[in-house]
Amino acid sequence: MTTAIQYLKRNEIDIVKWDNCISGSENGLIYSYSWYLDSMAENWDALVLNNYEAVMPLTWKRKYGFYYLYQPFFTASLGLFANTQPISIADFLRAIPSKFTYWDIDINEAHIVPEPNPVAALTVHKRLNLFLDLKKNYSALTSQYSRLAKRSLEKSHKHNLAIVRNDTPEDIITFYRKSYHTAHPRVAGKDYHALLSCCNIAARKHHLKTYTAHTPEGEAVAFYIVLYDNNFVYSLVGGSTAKGKSMGAFYLLTDAAIQDQAGANKIFRFEGSDISGIAFFNRQFGSVPVYYDHLKMNRLPFPVKCFKK
Repeated sequence: MTTAIQYLKRNEIDIVKWDNCISGSENGLIYSYSWYLDSMAENWDALVLNNYEAVMPLTWKRKYGFYYLYQPFFTASLGLFANTQPISIADFLRAIPSKFTYWDIDINEAHIVPEPNPVAALTVHKRLNLFLDLKKNYSALTSQYSRLAKRSLEKSHKHNLAIVRNDTPEDIITFYRKSYHTAHPRVAGKDYHALLSCCNIAARKHHLKTYTAHTPEGEAVAFYIVLYDNNFVYSLVGGSTAKGKSMGAFYLLTDAAIQDQAGANKIFRFEGSDISGIAFFNRQFGSVPVYYDHLKMNRLPFPVKCFKK
């Protein structure tokens, strides 16, 4: 019975028990560890079942006196995590304090919101992710690549691109920000600073790898940061310059990240696949679709609710 669900503020949370619950959960995600949330969320509280048998982070902000739940940048999904079964996400959603009058959050794929919706005014939209099972060896994994992926890799080799695996997260985040700031105008400087702090912690905990593709002349044309833990490999940030795209550079880096984890009992989470162009790229490596729920709820008072869709 999921009856003893407590709402705890951040300073009331036992971080050791919290992180142990995440690590003991089959669906535990790196985004849900306390150190990741502390880095990436402006604020976070939580719902906790009994003695940390199940937990749900609540990432929140306050604006004009209203509290709302939001999805932090560079945090693909959160939701419910449990080291015991069965657990109903409906009970947790009903336990979210009423002071949070607006929700705009993503729930991990392990817990699907049941129908009918358990919370008044809640809307649920399916989002797409793409997963690649890494249990097979590298040769078997590459046999699943599309013709386009294989041609792009051949192109990168013809251009003699070299992979560098020891660039700092700061170098890559700077590169990423410079290359994609117009594509992501809502991501502010403070968000990139938070990302760098988070990546530095992940590196110290041995949860991070970096990849950069260089031309024979030493020019960086593609870049990638990948996180990993015992269960998953996470595509965090990456991309390439226009020149790199013409050389198949990001195909080369994605292939390198897959090769480094091939044969492991892990799943490669491509993330971001709800965007059609990203999904097209991610499908080239033999990945399969997995769906998760995006939740929206608007209980803001009139007329404020009319300005927040």
